[in-house]
Amino acid sequence: MTKSACGHEFDSVCKVLDQLSKDTEKMAAKTFEGLLRHNHKMLQEAEKMGIIIEEGGKQLTNEVVSAREESKTIDPTVVVAVSNEMQKIKYSLDKIIGSVHTKVDEGVLFSDKAVVELKDFFSVVLDGLRQVHDLILTGNNVIVDYVVQRVEVYEEIGNKYAEEHQDRLIKGICLPKSSLIYLIILDSLKDILWYIRAIALAFKDKE
Repeated sequence: MTKSACGHEFDSVCKVLDQLSKDTEKMAAKTFEGLLRHNHKMLQEAEKMGIIIEEGGKQLTNEVVSAREESKTIDPTVVVAVSNEMQKIKYSLDKIIGSVHTKVDEGVLFSDKAVVELKDFFSVVLDGLRQVHDLILTGNNVIVDYVVQRVEVYEEIGNKYAEEHQDRLIKGICLPKSSLIYLIILDSLKDILWYIRAIALAFKDKE
């Protein structure tokens, strides 16, 4: 079993960092549910999680500053890097939430294919955030490699989805309004995966 990356007095930092990862996963899950259900309430719950994430980032900074040097079993630069990427994920989710609010308000519908593609990406994002949780606890390089490889695969898949969507738009299968919202959501999900990749790489060889 891989030794935990968290220990001694620096556990307080690990706990805040781990909670930040869980809250980010919850925000992503509620955003996804809001998209699927066409539901403002779920989106508002996701927005509340965003506020909690911002507060968690501030708390994490305070914990890092107050922890004694000898107690820092996780490199403080890793903690700060992960926190920064979590905030970027939060902002990308905010962008998705705004687009879904517009989608709901204006009654914009997606094709079945578009819904399947976004479900695919959201599932990978949620899995990636769960992997981040495990990384915080273990710092396991096997997880790092898994995350990096999966993100790189989905970067290509995302490009393929975008190209196919543009073709559907040109052929008149998709409406311009729904196309714009779809692409904003897809691009934001791709960005989130890239931020998850950056988090994984921050743990590389830190085991």
